[in-house]
Amino acid sequence: MPLVTYFDHKANSSSSKPFNLSPFANMPLYVPKSINLSLNEEQLKAVFRKHDVNGDGCLSKDELMKVFRELGSRNPSWRVRRSLHHADGDGNGTISLDKLDELVKYVAKQGYGIN
Repeated sequence: MPLVTYFDHKANSSSSKPFNLSPFANMPLYVPKSINLSLNEEQLKAVFRKHDVNGDGCLSKDELMKVFRELGSRNPSWRVRRSLHHADGDGNGTISLDKLDELVKYVAKQGYGIN
């Protein structure tokens, strides 16, 4: 049984008490995505296209954020930044729908829904 000592912060007390870490022994080191989707490449592209709500042919940061939330990302703002890094060729902060193949390739590499 793993024990860790912590110090009691009471005044004039130098005693230490054992702290039991057993309840934490079975906690996973890696927590999987909150939603386990199984989407093929075309379905994943359709999810991205669906979120181009203003119809300008580009996915903005807000639109990408909604996609990654739908896909179950634990940290969608991080995924948005990384997606822009991988697929925003002109650096304008959006991903055009003609760059969707690059975006889907990145998303698939991260484990989002490609079967």
